[in-house]
Amino acid sequence: MLQLKHTIAILILTMFLCPVKAAIYDTDSLQNVLSITHQPSEKIKILNLLSQAYLDEDVLKAYNYARQALVIAESVNDQSGKAKALYYIAIYSIKNQKFIEALNFLLQSQDIFEKTDDDKWYAKVCVEIAKVHKRRFEYEKSLSLLFRAMDIFKDLNDKRKLADTYNNIGGTYYDQENYDKAYEYYNNSLIIWEELNEKPGLSSLYNNIGEIYRFRYQYSEALTYYRKSVKISKELNKKNNLAINYGNIGNIFLQQKLFDSALIYLNKSMKINREINDKERFPSINNSLGNLYLQMNNYDKALHYFKTGYDFALKNELLLNAKDAAKGLSKIYADRNQFKDAYYYHRQYKQISDSIFNIKNLKKITQLEMQLIFEHEQKLNRIKRQKTELKYFMIAAGLFSLLLVLILLYGRSRIKINHAKIEDENLLLENKYLQEEIDFKNKELATNVMYLVKKNELINFISEKLLKIKSEFKTKNQLVIQDIVLNLQSNVDTDIWKIFEQRFREVHREFYRKLNQKFPDLTENDKNLCALLRLNMSTKEIAAITHQNPGSIEVARTRLRKKLDLSQRDINLHTFLSNL
Repeated sequence: MLQLKHTIAILILTMFLCPVKAAIYDTDSLQNVLSITHQPSEKIKILNLLSQAYLDEDVLKAYNYARQALVIAESVNDQSGKAKALYYIAIYSIKNQKFIEALNFLLQSQDIFEKTDDDKWYAKVCVEIAKVHKRRFEYEKSLSLLFRAMDIFKDLNDKRKLADTYNNIGGTYYDQENYDKAYEYYNNSLIIWEELNEKPGLSSLYNNIGEIYRFRYQYSEALTYYRKSVKISKELNKKNNLAINYGNIGNIFLQQKLFDSALIYLNKSMKINREINDKERFPSINNSLGNLYLQMNNYDKALHYFKTGYDFALKNELLLNAKDAAKGLSKIYADRNQFKDAYYYHRQYKQISDSIFNIKNLKKITQLEMQLIFEHEQKLNRIKRQKTELKYFMIAAGLFSLLLVLILLYGRSRIKINHAKIEDENLLLENKYLQEEIDFKNKELATNVMYLVKKNELINFISEKLLKIKSEFKTKNQLVIQDIVLNLQSNVDTDIWKIFEQRFREVHREFYRKLNQKFPDLTENDKNLCALLRLNMSTKEIAAITHQNPGSIEVARTRLRKKLDLSQRDINLHTFLSNL
């Protein structure tokens, strides 16, 4: 009976492994096969197929099946099954906005497929890695991987994958605002999908080409392509595509100031978005509705949509959407003469813009970190493989002579040495990351304190100017000026030092303890000066924070050197305090 069940399982599994699209897999049948098969290799294949089938409808289920496949694949050393499981786990991470984690899984999967010469899967992984790089603004890396995948799919004559890759290349150029190149590759993809008559692919490409025409201000052509996409999306009941289509059409009408039509389509997009809970699109639609009502001078509704989009974007770390919403809120409050709120959101807009700029500028550092992490993972994997090989070798070692036993022991000792080296390298890497984090927080702390000082100076300067000219105005206006001065003074931060000390202690918890332990005779002022010098602040900056003149600070530094027993030693105070 068991043998009969096993035979049936093999037959069904063979049927499922035929070259058909993932969308037609019957998950119930796959689960039935899984329940009656006992062969690890078959279980791994079925679990990976189930993960693939659930990716679009239940991503958590897809993740759980992939994790099961990974555990079994590692236990039986099934490299192909392991690489596919890692790929599906990475897709789960991408859908949950965990891009660094996804990149780690994808790089492991890519390494295995490269070693097993599985070109098709290797190219598929390249495409997903490229998508992650594109989200991180690493466009050169993204295009390099996509062109590599494109060449492989051409050699394999896999038209579907080639069309999908063309589409991704077009998307990367689109994000760089190179619309001519984007159109070229979108069109290459469209030609293949039209040849294959693949409606999902056609729907996506019609929408993308419509976007190119929209940014070229060719609104009539853009609407033609959007409506083609809408027709297919309705036919296939692809609500996510419909929400995107309607949103794009609404934005075209908004650009043409056809507000009634824009409102109809943007509301359609919002309604579908609420049904499918697309987190990435939600703040974008709110921003579009905010812009619509702002242009219609309906400030209350514009405020509602911008505020909703802003809060949601911040919560979900969608910086581009948060930036656009903050800009809209600043404009509304400025038009309403609510300058305090306008200033607040303008400052948020600038901070978010700076954050995005910093993300792009720090990509080289991030690339280096990811490379170091990946190299470390590779070394650990090599150690694991060596240990596995050693285990099997030891079983056979008893059949050989003493010489082979000695060789075995030597090999084992070499592995331990290598492992120790890897652990040392890992420790150095962790220490480096910790030091970089502390340096960054030091700079951030110093910048924040100086910002508060400069802000207070500016407020006091403006207040003094207003008070000097106050008498030149009428009595009624003098009261207004007095209110303004009071409002300005209410924004003065009087506890700058407390704010600084609190944040400094959060970053350097051990600093004061070591200072007290080694130099118990230091006064509170000495300790405060040590904290500021630890941040490598100049005499002028310290004088600004402590409200003293630079000459007094220089005297205090000289006294501090004596107390720290540095008078006769040629060592920098900052260097000495940093090494405590």
